Amino acid sequence: MREKVYKTARWKKIRQAVIDRDKDICYFCHRLILKRRTIHHLQELNEENWNDEEIAYNLDNLVECHSDCHDYHHMRFGYKESVVNTDLTIDYSKRR
Repeated sequence: MREKVYKTARWKKIRQAVIDRDKDICYFCHRLILKRRTIHHLQELNEENWNDEEIAYNLDNLVECHSDCHDYHHMRFGYKESVVNTDLTIDYSKRR
């Protein structure tokens, strides 16, 4: 059901607001994003909270990042650990 969030006109507006605010600087690595931009929920969007507007659409819960950094954070595609600690701080020593 959480995929419904990403198909709304409201999401398109909030996504653009995040891009405008973060100015194409990746939240995780602080480098300029030249392609494959992603908007990441700091408090993860899941099947239980996807309809909570404070999680799904709150600017304070959304950041811009590289798609690769996002995959790294979520340990997708062979990544073994996240650079984000449980308290949402970033451990840059885990970057490859």
